[in-house]
Amino acid sequence: MQTAIRNFAEKTCPTYPLYTMNGRNGLTAAILPLGAVIQKIAVFDASGQDIPLALGFPGPRPYEALACYAGAALGPNAGRIRGGRLSLPGGECALAPNDGPNQLHGGPHSLSSKLWEVEDFTCDGEEASLLLSASQPHGLDGWPGNRAYRARYTLTDEGCLTVEYQARTDQTTYFNLSNHTYWDLTGRFDGSALSQELTVYAGRVCSNDEQHLPAKLIPVDGTAFDFRRGRALDEAMSSAAGPADREQLDIARGFNHAYLLDGEPGLNPACSLCDPSSGRRLELWTDAPGVVLYSGGFLPAGLALNGGCRCAPSCAVALEAQDLPDCSRLYPAAFRPTPPGQVYRRVIQYRLRLPRG
Repeated sequence: MQTAIRNFAEKTCPTYPLYTMNGRNGLTAAILPLGAVIQKIAVFDASGQDIPLALGFPGPRPYEALACYAGAALGPNAGRIRGGRLSLPGGECALAPNDGPNQLHGGPHSLSSKLWEVEDFTCDGEEASLLLSASQPHGLDGWPGNRAYRARYTLTDEGCLTVEYQARTDQTTYFNLSNHTYWDLTGRFDGSALSQELTVYAGRVCSNDEQHLPAKLIPVDGTAFDFRRGRALDEAMSSAAGPADREQLDIARGFNHAYLLDGEPGLNPACSLCDPSSGRRLELWTDAPGVVLYSGGFLPAGLALNGGCRCAPSCAVALEAQDLPDCSRLYPAAFRPTPPGQVYRRVIQYRLRLPRG
């Protein structure tokens, strides 16, 4: 395992440090403290060139603009909250909207826009780890509590990148942290990523309204949203037989849907993504109760990406481990505010299986 720190800058932009971890199996992960972003996940090819597996930008401007939240830590809440209204034991909070009347991914001053502090960067020969911290004051974007956060990224030589989030508060609040990395395991990002094969260990999915907010939980049986046995994303989209499926796919320009996972509490496999052409496979493990599948239908066109390609709609797929969006309304039995004295935790593991040779 090797580590490195370098400047990450464009000529007219501020300089940020970029922390890079290189495993012996050829896997590289780079973390940018701006937004606690996973800026790169790549593997070396036979000629020693990087093949990017996660969507990332070669300069800081898209990250400063929160372009598609690529690789960013999402918080204090991942996903949308209807009307920016959140009910907590101490009363209802009016949250600052940043997506029409709704709040998206924690609001205008979310953790995705914050420059996190580096607490520690270590390497013990078999794994490397970066620890970041951030804080938010009481009332920022309407959220209660003075809040403190930690994010640790650990890469092992076995090809596992673990993201561990922690949060504390001095007033009862709600945390729902996630990461917004997009994937194209072909490594090309020059066309559709929907040929990738997806498995999701979930029998229920949220249907959405026209604001991309969850409307109700429905069974996946017989729908385009059934990935329990694994199939290509484009194949699932073409299988939409009824008007309900077609309407859902039209709203999202593909998939932008939250799944309620079948696993028991604790760290469990949530989903897997595979590129049949290369044999590369990603397994996502998490202690979160749900995962959001976003097939990137609203990704912007034209932004330069790592590897030399240009961003385009559906060129990568995001898998966001989190609570169900708008959880307090949609699934109140699983809504868990965090009181003072309690530590909120979330674990997300990206286990990459790379073919030999």
